Amino acid sequence: MNGMKRFGCLGVLAMVAAASVGLADPPAQERWSVVLTTAAGLPQDVWIAGHGNNTVGWTSGGSICLGVLAQGIDVGQHVLLVTDVIEAGVVGEDGSPVEPGPYLAPSEELGDREFEVVDGVTFYLMIHTTVKNSNVPGFEVGDESVLMFTFDTVMGRTEQLVVAWAETPTGFVPFLNEGVMATNLRLGP
Repeated sequence: MNGMKRFGCLGVLAMVAAASVGLADPPAQERWSVVLTTAAGLPQDVWIAGHGNNTVGWTSGGSICLGVLAQGIDVGQHVLLVTDVIEAGVVGEDGSPVEPGPYLAPSEELGDREFEVVDGVTFYLMIHTTVKNSNVPGFEVGDESVLMFTFDTVMGRTEQLVVAWAETPTGFVPFLNEGVMATNLRLGP
């Protein structure tokens, strides 16, 4: 009888231990893999990659090199920004950094473009930037900012229209029609 009691206690302890291990291991959460970069044959200046989600965080890196190919930068001027993804996902599902609706993305070089942010359709990529090198007034080494890019949520590698947004004290505002850029989106564990 003592053997049965011990087995019963050990069995219960083993079940509790097994149950607590199962509870301690949360289910795998889906994570985005995102790349935003130069479209084939188009001179651009953005290379950003990240993997993660807004719950567990992001592993990322990249750079924005503003020079002669960048809109609004004169010959001989340059700015190097290093980037980290701080938030990204589908608007309305992973976050809502801006309200759905129509917007205008300005561009002297490419022309202003009307576009729409749509819940469940528009992807946003919010990044933290730090100026690492610059000879342009207003871009001082060490300056930090938050930028955002939006484009359609299309899985896999595509080339599509992208808008850059600037963070202001009242929220994000579209500040540049980037034109066509390469995007690559994947979602999985």
